[in-house]
Amino acid sequence: MPDKEVYFNPKSTRPIREIRGAGLFSGKDSLYAIYLAERYGVVVTDLISLIPTFDKPAGHIENLPILQKIARNMNKELTVISLQKGRDALVEALIRMGVEALVAGDVLVEDHVRWLQEICKLAGVALIEPLFNKDTLAVLMDMMHAGFKATIICVDTDFLGEEWLGFTLSKKTLNEFLSKKGNIDPLGENGEYHTIVIDCPLYKRPLSIKSWEKHRSGKISYITIESQPLHD
Repeated sequence: MPDKEVYFNPKSTRPIREIRGAGLFSGKDSLYAIYLAERYGVVVTDLISLIPTFDKPAGHIENLPILQKIARNMNKELTVISLQKGRDALVEALIRMGVEALVAGDVLVEDHVRWLQEICKLAGVALIEPLFNKDTLAVLMDMMHAGFKATIICVDTDFLGEEWLGFTLSKKTLNEFLSKKGNIDPLGENGEYHTIVIDCPLYKRPLSIKSWEKHRSGKISYITIESQPLHD
């Protein structure tokens, strides 16, 4: 199991010290990790969205304008990095930001944690993984009870049907989802589904979805969404 570098004191709700960090940013898990880190005193000033190299649609990147709007809604700077350029682009971005830590929302995928550890070592920053190795059902339940609302924007139809596109996970709808989701990981840790968070305690105001358009590529089905303007 990878070692974890965390600045949390597990016996206290107070941070060991306040540090400035950046957060990987895409769907519900990454934002919940940022939320938990900030509760313990990590000041997340920058967000990083990664464009993957695999040859299939990435629901979050297909909705990049929404991610940019969400970042502004949280008063955070968003940097988009293509992994086609390799890990050096991420290392350089972390150094340029001048942060002390990177916050990520990995839960079960140890290989990804190891990859981030290597990057953080090269950048001279700590890796904070508040969700790593936790029970996925417990994480989802805690997230929803904390006030998160996350809309499903992408599904792998081998595991979850297209009818779930546009469904919003919340404290109110959680039991419905859990009772009908079938034999998939509750958080979608195996890529069964992906989300965009439309409301959480980090937001100045909720994101209101105006419309969406459905797309299909092989077994991947996803929606691109348009939201109502966020007025200051």
